Amino acid sequence: MAAKSTRLSIGVKFFFGAGQTAEGIKTCSFGTFLLFYYNQVLGLSADLAGLAIALSLLFDAVTDPIAGSVSDRWQGPRGRRHPFLYASAVPLGLCFYLLFDPWVSIDGAGQAGLFAWMLTTTVLTRGTMTLYHVPHMALGAELSEDYDERTVLVAIRHFFGALAFIGVYALGFGYYFSPSPEFPNGQTNPEAYPPFALVLSVLMAVTVLATAWGTRSRIPHLPKARASEARVRAIDVVLEAWTAMQNASFRWMMFGFILIIIAFGVAGATGLYMFTFFWQLDQFQILSVLLAGPLGSMVGYGVARRFFVWLDKRNAMIVGGLFWMLLHALPVLLYLAGWAPEPGTWAAALFLTLIVVFAGASIAQLIVGIGTAMADIADENELASGRRQEGVFFGASAFANKCSAALGSYVAGLVLVWIGWPTGEAVRTAADIPADILLTLAILSGPITALIALPGLACLRGYRLDRSQLQAIQTALRSEA
Repeated sequence: MAAKSTRLSIGVKFFFGAGQTAEGIKTCSFGTFLLFYYNQVLGLSADLAGLAIALSLLFDAVTDPIAGSVSDRWQGPRGRRHPFLYASAVPLGLCFYLLFDPWVSIDGAGQAGLFAWMLTTTVLTRGTMTLYHVPHMALGAELSEDYDERTVLVAIRHFFGALAFIGVYALGFGYYFSPSPEFPNGQTNPEAYPPFALVLSVLMAVTVLATAWGTRSRIPHLPKARASEARVRAIDVVLEAWTAMQNASFRWMMFGFILIIIAFGVAGATGLYMFTFFWQLDQFQILSVLLAGPLGSMVGYGVARRFFVWLDKRNAMIVGGLFWMLLHALPVLLYLAGWAPEPGTWAAALFLTLIVVFAGASIAQLIVGIGTAMADIADENELASGRRQEGVFFGASAFANKCSAALGSYVAGLVLVWIGWPTGEAVRTAADIPADILLTLAILSGPITALIALPGLACLRGYRLDRSQLQAIQTALRSEA
């Protein structure tokens, strides 16, 4: 069982949640800037940039379940999860920095050389993040067995993730991406990215170390690997992943989550293109809209516990997902109807900001639901199998999240190539892009992308664990202890 005490100190909750800052920085940077930087700024073709992001998942397909299985079985004085938190901090920061400071260029190494650099550093960044993130998520499931406190812990964790998004956007558009005569849209300036990435890489390393240090007091109270547990073999990873998929609640949750995050990934990867060229927003207008997402999410995380008590987890996730779909499609639909403000104005920026606030609060319910559901599924699986395997479930969950988000970036890259999107030094403002291409991107990035999430929300109906079922499972586990 997870730790029985539900009286976690404020400090433990704070430091556990603060650990999401590193993942938030990586997710924000990958989702918002990675495709745009390599494609629009450095000139790598959009399909190759998207392919590098997608291929990096082949590495994740191996490392995510391994990280889960190894940390489940790890034995030592620092517990099952903390050794991985300490080991990942510095390599993660270094790999992230190198991703945004390539030592090759289109002029010197060509498309193939820049593609190879992007692929290699993306793989390394994902791998070092996996070493940290999967054990960190599993740690959250172990800190408490209480149905509602698990929701609180996940909400706190994602609250810090939202703060990370705010920090990334504020640093980028508040300082590093300032316009110049040569680069009226500062985010197209290649010289802005290395110092920007350096600051973010240091923040990532520091917060990883902080969450390990700040939660160390709970190590004696956390579940320990059984002394009889063998070291992880390659076949164990396959078998444990297969076993996880036999859990119906987990299976439906993953299918739904993958489809929804693909849609979210496409929306994120095309967002900066839309704000820069379709809506023609300036530096601080873009900052206003981008900040609205994490601010709205923070509101959503704050009300998640009450929302989940009212509707229960499954229904809260579905309702949140439906509202996100409608709100994401709304700006482009209103533009097509002639009811949206004129692009390039503060009216358009405020219009988008308001919608994005509510969209962020909506998607927060889905994100919190997935995180807290994994802890409940781990209890269900323990009753069925006799093994405590949070790492397996969170590893599979992390892989599904990364897989679908990267597929979203890959799809976005294919879309840009398909519609003939121009890139490189010749493109600085919306005037450099044909109007029909801009409109096609808007329709694909808005309403069409939102529809991708609909089958995923239908899959979530297959998740059946509720409050009463979890209480019965935990009662049975205590009786066997």
